[in-house]
Amino acid sequence: MNVLVTGGAGFIGSHIVDGLISEGHEIVILDDFSAGNREFINPAATVIKADIRDADSVSRAFAEHKPEAVFHLAAMIELRESFKDPKAAYGVNVTGSMNVINASKAAGVTKFIFASSAAVYGDNQNLPIKESEAVAPTSPYGEQKAEIERALKESGIPSIILRYSNVYGPRQGTMGEGGVVAVFCKKLAVGSSLTIFGDGEQTRDFVFVDDVVRANIKALSSNQKFGMYNVSTGIETSINTIASILLQEAQKDTTIERTKPVAGEVVRNSLDNGLAARELGWQPSVGIQEGLGVTWEWFRTNV
Repeated sequence: MNVLVTGGAGFIGSHIVDGLISEGHEIVILDDFSAGNREFINPAATVIKADIRDADSVSRAFAEHKPEAVFHLAAMIELRESFKDPKAAYGVNVTGSMNVINASKAAGVTKFIFASSAAVYGDNQNLPIKESEAVAPTSPYGEQKAEIERALKESGIPSIILRYSNVYGPRQGTMGEGGVVAVFCKKLAVGSSLTIFGDGEQTRDFVFVDDVVRANIKALSSNQKFGMYNVSTGIETSINTIASILLQEAQKDTTIERTKPVAGEVVRNSLDNGLAARELGWQPSVGIQEGLGVTWEWFRTNV
């Protein structure tokens, strides 16, 4: 199948590209390289440098390569940046996404897979959160993801929306919802102390990037006209636990510094993945100890 991946040079996108190529698909990457890395690009992929905010560039890419399926990952992913500059975030996350949706519809794309986020649920504490819970984002980033979810549902394009929890793994940057893992790994690699905000008992649902790739491949083969699924482990892991495991993996006795909590930070979070298990046949397979071990090894040799 001919597949176009926006943000395919980024952390998650590049792993999805690798997975799709291993499945025999022909891949076109569309990325502006504002966050993507050319070193992450699979040499079997065709690369187009373009900004999704430029509707003409997006339309040309679709007209030239005629994708049958689209994985849309290009986004401004830093939640805090969406507060600092909501206009810029909107330009990428909404205007840019609508350009991709419109081009997909015009090109007759038969499957659109959208990388959404747990941020659409806001501060919901009915854990683990199911897809049936209300969408109530508390950040511009979450609002923008929710807006594109609605637009996809109304578009008529056969679509699967994947709401990621906190994705981590090799190639990860320090921005985004799972960025704490990369921050800790980079600091350990250069011998710096780790900083934990608050008491460190705040929890997140950390899902390994290889499991996220498998969820995307399952979504591509799904016959559903529209579906919305959490991609998560359903398990809460504290920041203290992340630090402890990484210190063990790195075999370092690094100092942990504690500072005041981040104002407005969600204290606990996890997403239920039962619907993805039932309808997509997907479940996570990599535990936190194994995943952090693989992640640390990548940072140890690449920082």
